[in-house]
Amino acid sequence: MKAILTEPSAEGAVIMGQATEPKPCANEVLIRVTAFSINRGEINFAKERVRGSQIGWDVAGIVDQAAADGSGPEIGARVVGFVRAANGWAEYVTIPVRDLTVIPEGVSDTDAATLPVAGLTALYTLERGDRLLASRVLITGASGGVGLFAVQLARLMGAQVIAQVRKTEQIPILERAGAAQVVVDAKGAKLMQYGPYRLIVDGVGGDLLAHAIPTLSEDGVAVLYGITSGPEAVLPIGFMIGTGRGRIEGFNLYRESEDEAISKGLNRLLGLVQGGLLNTHVEVEDDWSGVSKIAADLLHRKFSGKAVLHVSG
Repeated sequence: MKAILTEPSAEGAVIMGQATEPKPCANEVLIRVTAFSINRGEINFAKERVRGSQIGWDVAGIVDQAAADGSGPEIGARVVGFVRAANGWAEYVTIPVRDLTVIPEGVSDTDAATLPVAGLTALYTLERGDRLLASRVLITGASGGVGLFAVQLARLMGAQVIAQVRKTEQIPILERAGAAQVVVDAKGAKLMQYGPYRLIVDGVGGDLLAHAIPTLSEDGVAVLYGITSGPEAVLPIGFMIGTGRGRIEGFNLYRESEDEAISKGLNRLLGLVQGGLLNTHVEVEDDWSGVSKIAADLLHRKFSGKAVLHVSG
């Protein structure tokens, strides 16, 4: 079958290639992939993986073979899932029933494909906070896939959302998503004037995170899911001690899915999309033959929101 493979020397670190069609275990369904979305984390991962490895977390498609144990959707069902094995950008993929769900009427494969990594990361990082109603929540890197979902979901939870971005041209999309204030600040020096924050959702790291931590309220929490600006930050230990109850937590979707099945989280998000309450912000949509360039554009931040590619025969 055709599949997207890692190639560190290529544009975007991925190329079109060939792979062996997978065979499902008893608790897995075989899916004919119709669409997948790209995350920056995958492309960074591709640069480090062995050349010729398959890749891909987020897929939507049609059940081609139902699970042998009788669980899960039937043949022909439209589904979306998180590919834990990271080999989903292909014509076919197998996924455990726990990690997928049926796409409801009124939701396209394109929209559904954006949800597994970015949507669930946004949802679960926000749920690490508490008493968010009328509280200030800071979303860093807010113009990305996770950030745009987090702004919308935090607003639905009743929070006053402050969104940090790097460029002034990103302000309108964040205001439409529901941000009460958009802060254009690459280093984080301006964040203090809009705090304190009960919750910080950070996917940036580096100097920005170092500036963001002192803006926490005395019982606030910072949840870290990404390091796009660097894997290290100088943290003010004295400030954290002074808060009394302030804390910093790491987030990993693989670990989080041990507490709630991917299928349940996706059902929650799909319901919001179906009801018109959650916009997937698909900014780039193309055939998967263009994956190399689009992956490179994502790495270089040439667009906001999500990119979805369609798998042609």
